[in-house]
Amino acid sequence: MNEKTSKMVPKNHYDQMEKATRLKLRNEFLKRSGMSLITFYDKLRKDSFKPLERELYENIFIIQQN
Repeated sequence: MNEKTSKMVPKNHYDQMEKATRLKLRNEFLKRSGMSLITFYDKLRKDSFKPLERELYENIFIIQQN
């Protein structure tokens, strides 16, 4: 398959997590980034995180989840 299907976008990854886990990690992201809740969900939906925001997202949601 092509490269697009093998790379999971943040929204898909977020939606596959258990609700309690994703809310805990979301709150940690908001606290560390200073981002508002509305902005977080907008950027998540559009996959429009800036490079440093994306790095923080991956650090919190992918690394800390494991």
